[in-house]
Parts: sequence; C-alpha cells; structure tokens
Amino acid sequence: MPRTLLGRGLIGRESMNDDRHVHDSDAVERAARIIAEALREAEVILAGERQARGDAAAAEALGRFGDVLTRLVEHTERLAARMAELTEAVALLVEGQRAGATETAAPQGFAPKPQLPEMEPSFAPGGEGIDVTIAAVPGFQGLMELQRALVRLPQVQSAAVRRYQDDEAVIQLVLSQPMTASAIAEGVSAATERTLVVDDARPDMLRLRLRFLG
Repeated sequence: MPRTLLGRGLIGRESMNDDRHVHDSDAVERAARIIAEALREAEVILAGERQARGDAAAAEALGRFGDVLTRLVEHTERLAARMAELTEAVALLVEGQRAGATETAAPQGFAPKPQLPEMEPSFAPGGEGIDVTIAAVPGFQGLMELQRALVRLPQVQSAAVRRYQDDEAVIQLVLSQPMTASAIAEGVSAATERTLVVDDARPDMLRLRLRFLG
C-alpha cells in the first residue's frame, strides 16, 4: 500500500473520529497519536527493506501492515464511540439525581411553618353567668334532665331555667371554672344520652346557643 494512501486514510479516520467524538477522553487521542507514529516508523523500516529486497516484497509487507493498522484504527473508533455513550449515560444520571434533589429539598426561606391547632375559647367563671339558649328541647321532662345534667358538671356552680316556650329553653348558667362550649355540650350529651350540639358560642358576650338532635 503506498505511503500517501495510508497517511491519508489514517488522517481521514482521525478527522472523522474528532468530528464524531468531541468529548472523548485524552486516552483515545493518545492512542491515535501512537498509531500514527507507529505507522510512520513502519513506513521508514519498510522503505529500507524495499531497497534491500525489492519493491514487490516491501509493498506486500507494507500492505499487510496497513491492514493491521486499519483494523486497529476501527477498533479504536468503536472504543471511542462506547466511551461517548458511557459519558452521556453518566451525565444523564447525574442530571436526574440533581433534579430529584431539587424537587425534594424545600428552600429554607419558604419552609412551611407548622400549623398549631386553634384553641377553643372558654367561658369565664363567676359573674352574672351565661345566657344559654337550648333549641329542640324534648319536652318538659327533657328540660328537667337538661338542668340536672348541667348542675352535675364539675365546672358548673348553678343552672337556673329562666324561660321555656315552644321547645326552646333559656338557662342562666354560672360556672365555677372556665369551660368551653364543646365541653358543656358533650357533658350534657353524656348525662342525658341525647346528642346536644353547639350552634353558636360567644364567650366574650356570655352567650351560648345549643340544640338537641333527633
């Protein structure tokens, strides 16, 4: 194989390799340079043998050596392509890990603050008492049970019926300890076995409206 053809073939392959694998490692580039240098040295040696043994034998040896170098170059190119694929895969993996870390990590400046449960305001003890209106009272007997249930609550000082008309009662309730509207309704429900719910609670105005269900 003529020297010029081998040189052009190798240079052409190196050029194609550079265009397709811009981001290959330095090891591949060093391998290409070593191949080119080995080819030049081989051509020098074979040129001397050609003068000593004849052009035909030297050309045949040079052709065989060129074939070996061609296969070596092709193998180097496949290795470079494989390295490029691995490099791209690693880059995609790193990018995916960074994206996942960004989604899971909450910015410090926007960290959600814990929500504290709202405390139900309590009715204050003593004074003139609370005006408690109870709707849907189940008859007069139910009113008496309601009054007894209120008086038996530990936080209640007194419970006086002020009015009862059309199944609606008004009771003056005086507390000995602070108590919420929910606690009053739950205490009466447990004592009378009738469900009593809170319709409206105004501790600041000492007003409470309850209602029996069913």
